[in-house]
Amino acid sequence: MSKLYKDKNKTKCFLNKLKSYFITDALKRLSAKNEINDYEVMLKNSDQRLWLLHERLEKIRHDAKENYQSYDYGNGYYYQSMKSINISGYRDTEDRIKQLDLIERLKGKSVLDIGSNTGFLLLSLGDSLKKGVGVELNRYLVETSDEVKKYTGLRNIDFITSSFEDYNPSNKKFDVILSLANHSTFDGNTKQSLEQYFKKISTLLANNGKLIFESHPPQIEPVEKLKKTLALISKYFEIEDKPIIAMKGFLDKNRTYVVGTKN
Repeated sequence: MSKLYKDKNKTKCFLNKLKSYFITDALKRLSAKNEINDYEVMLKNSDQRLWLLHERLEKIRHDAKENYQSYDYGNGYYYQSMKSINISGYRDTEDRIKQLDLIERLKGKSVLDIGSNTGFLLLSLGDSLKKGVGVELNRYLVETSDEVKKYTGLRNIDFITSSFEDYNPSNKKFDVILSLANHSTFDGNTKQSLEQYFKKISTLLANNGKLIFESHPPQIEPVEKLKKTLALISKYFEIEDKPIIAMKGFLDKNRTYVVGTKN
């Protein structure tokens, strides 16, 4: 890590602190707070490889801000966290893995993550998976996933730049598909209907394959809308579990979770 880059981060941290006092939007304020906290922790860290990773990731974020015109789920920073590389996000990846018991549920399985974002969830599961594939439309998020994959040395996880509707693996079936708040999106890039979405998940699952579903927050997906979503899931999957999850973050509260087996 160059002294120039470290000094630049000290300056950026100070300026971001000043700017954060004037941010009124709750999500943008949280994003700024996460970025400041991560910078402050990194300034005490002497791990050269981790600094180089952060330097590369910061460039990707800069390029995305300049060139990606669609909705930014992280509002300038990260949507997902990954504590092992000192990145905070709106969604606590480690808590989601723990609360959903994903290490146990996915151990030795082939797994597809729809809308994998930065891929931190699959990467945090690491070697517990037989194979992981993340499908993400935003190529800058896939670049981030690939950089972190390179840093971790994991070889059992791949990331693909594609919408889910355009993703067509040849003759590949998965043991588990993760649909974590990706059945509808804010960015307007989803072209398929909800029914087409769940039907496609079913076709990509092996016999007795499982869907793990997470709803949007109630303010985005109110009760009546969620009922229609759950009815479609029941059409293609036998619901075997509806775990009650008590996540920490305010973006995670009161979501509905479903584990279903392909009919």
